[in-house]
Amino acid sequence: MKPYIYLTLCLIFFSCGQTRNSEDSTSLNADSAAARTDSAPQNSKSGTLNSNPLSVEEIKQRYAIINDKLQHGLLDSISFKYDCNQERNGTITYFSDKGQLAMIKHSYNEYSHFSAADLYFLSNSTLFFAHFKRVSWSFESGQAAEGATKDDITEQRLYIVKEKPLLCLEKKYIKRSNSSNNPRPEDVQSKEVKCNSIEPVLKDFRKLIDFKGSTQHDCLEK
Repeated sequence: MKPYIYLTLCLIFFSCGQTRNSEDSTSLNADSAAARTDSAPQNSKSGTLNSNPLSVEEIKQRYAIINDKLQHGLLDSISFKYDCNQERNGTITYFSDKGQLAMIKHSYNEYSHFSAADLYFLSNSTLFFAHFKRVSWSFESGQAAEGATKDDITEQRLYIVKEKPLLCLEKKYIKRSNSSNNPRPEDVQSKEVKCNSIEPVLKDFRKLIDFKGSTQHDCLEK
C-alpha cells in the first residue's frame, strides 16, 4: 500500500473515532441532565412547610403533618403542672419540631364538674388551628337514675389565618354513665357555626406562650 493512501485511511479512522467519542460524551451528558431533571421535585411543597397556611385545605395538611409526627413520637416535649389554689389545676405540654414550637396541649379541671383539653397548632410561632374539648358533668335527674351521671361535651375547631377565624366548627353530644350505647365522638358530625371574635382564644394562647418562658409555674392566671 502506498504511504499516502495509508496515511489517508488513518486520518479517516481517527476522525470517525473522534466523532463517536464526541457523540457518546454528548449522550452521557444529556442522560445525566435528564436524570437530574427527573430526580428534582416537579411540584415541591417544601416551600409551603416554611410558610403559614392560608386556606382551610392548607391548614388541614399542616395539621395532618404535625399530628402524624406526634403519633409517631417525633416531637420533643416539655410539660408543666400547675395548681391555682385547688380551684383550677392542669398540665401544659409544649411540643416542638426541630426546635420550633408546633403544638400546645392544655388539659385542666375547674373544681370538680368541669374538665377541658385545649390544643393549639402553630406554624412559625403563629396560631393556625385550635381544637377545644370541654366536658361538664352532672348527676342524672330522676329516681331511676340515682347515682348516674352524664357528660355534656362540646368540641370546637377553629381554622385561623392571620389571627382571624376562617372557619368555625362545633359538635355537641352527651355520654351517660348508665348507657351502653353512648355516641362515638368520631361519628358525631360537626356543624359550621358563626365565628365570633377569637380574641379570647388568642389571649389564652399568648398566656400559654408566656407561661413557657416564665420562671413561675405555680398557677396559670385566667
